[in-house]
Amino acid sequence: MKKRSFACGAIILATCSIIAKLLGGVYRIALTSALGAEGIGYYQLVFPFFALILAISSNAIPVTLSRQISGELARGKAGSIKWLMKKALIYAIGAGFVGAIFTIAFSRLMSGAQSQAGVYICYIAISPAIIFVAVANVFKGWFLGHGNTTPAGISQIVEVVAKLAIGLLVVGAMMGKGLIYAVAGALLAVSVSEFLSFAVVFIWYLVAGKDERKLQAEKSDSKFLSTFLPITASGLIFPFVAFIDSIMVVNLLNFGGHENAVSQYGILTGPVASLINMPIVLAMSISVAIVPAIASAMSGYDVVSVKSKTASSIKMCLMISMPFFIGAILMCASLTRLLYPTLGEEQKDLTAYLLAVMSVNIIVLSLLEVLNAVLQGIGRLRPVLINIAIGGVIKIILELIFVPKFGIVASGLSTIAFYLIALVLNGMQYNSLVGKNINLFKSISKILLSGAIMSLSVMPSMFISSDIWALIYATLAGGSVYFISLLATKAIDERELATLPLGNKLSRLLGKLGYFKESKNYGDGSGVGMR
Repeated sequence: MKKRSFACGAIILATCSIIAKLLGGVYRIALTSALGAEGIGYYQLVFPFFALILAISSNAIPVTLSRQISGELARGKAGSIKWLMKKALIYAIGAGFVGAIFTIAFSRLMSGAQSQAGVYICYIAISPAIIFVAVANVFKGWFLGHGNTTPAGISQIVEVVAKLAIGLLVVGAMMGKGLIYAVAGALLAVSVSEFLSFAVVFIWYLVAGKDERKLQAEKSDSKFLSTFLPITASGLIFPFVAFIDSIMVVNLLNFGGHENAVSQYGILTGPVASLINMPIVLAMSISVAIVPAIASAMSGYDVVSVKSKTASSIKMCLMISMPFFIGAILMCASLTRLLYPTLGEEQKDLTAYLLAVMSVNIIVLSLLEVLNAVLQGIGRLRPVLINIAIGGVIKIILELIFVPKFGIVASGLSTIAFYLIALVLNGMQYNSLVGKNINLFKSISKILLSGAIMSLSVMPSMFISSDIWALIYATLAGGSVYFISLLATKAIDERELATLPLGNKLSRLLGKLGYFKESKNYGDGSGVGMR
């Protein structure tokens, strides 16, 4: 029953995360239309520093606290949870205020380092959010420690909806005062949305935790910082690399004599990144689901099960990301014109070009998320961090060399190199631990073939003058041909099909037709679904 509850909780949290990230993508699209390329560039300059401060100060609080609370509950020491909550709240409030004050104090220094002096007010506008996120994370940790993932998931959705509604209203109201003030208004809306997210989990906690708060507090043996610091260190690499980028890229573009550096940076990190990241959230849901399954298999030293579950996850991830990758390449111009009509013609051309170039990250980053989760489930967190750090260092070196000469596309290509290097190194690490899987490589080749066939069916859409009808045709024709190709090449088996929308019904129908008669053996490591 405990495993079922954990799996259900993981599904709820993953579902809420997907909804929140998809709504976040919609928000970025709407915000780009409201602010334009330059405005979204200013917006994106601030976020890496904000994300880094959160990663240092409070992102590890929910995981740390949830582990300690679940441990106290397992030992029957519910009174210790009250003591843990007090300590965690003291830390969170202190860290939140320090982070906010640090952001305000260094706002002019940061905006100067980015060669955009006026952006300092944007840093000030988002600084209150650091406090609200830190304190909210304590209550999220309490719920996660009690096995309740719903409040954390709902608060994510509330945050994004509030940011979408309030952000666009404030941007519209502030645009008359100037672009920087409109961007600052959008970032102030982030602070308001984080407060509302905090309010959700806090009020929920007041109701759900009233009995526990009546208990006599007793000191816990759990050490908060000794658990918090390693988890914090593990989550620093991605935000740190993004932070370095936010300082470096615009300056390198200016140094190389490229015009509209802020707009180019904004297009790459705003519209393009939003479209690339939206399908990746599906892979992230797979990675959330696979960690407990891999950890459970490793606890029983079941290497065969680890290989089969990993193979199935990689196949599903690749099957999901492949059509989005093809669509981003072939439909980049139509997508750009349809979603970002307010951009200038040159900006639309640049967005479409960068979207086509960066589309490979839909596959690369999706697979990287899954392999990161697999290696963490096996207990190899340190190699994962080393591999990502190596990729990050190489990305920065490539940008220093090539961005001044080749412009913003060099930054995009360096990002691809970053993820690709980390993916290859993770793959080598995985193969050294559990061995190669020949059947998986065969399945991957079938998926690639299906993708190639799909691309041929989508190409006629490039000659349709209406962007909407071109996308409708590409979706219907490409999706149908891709799915039929997967079935024809035997790239998908019965259990994997059952995980797709309406997959159970289709699986039963094809089973009656005898399609799966030759693929009932799932012990080869390529056809075992996650359990």
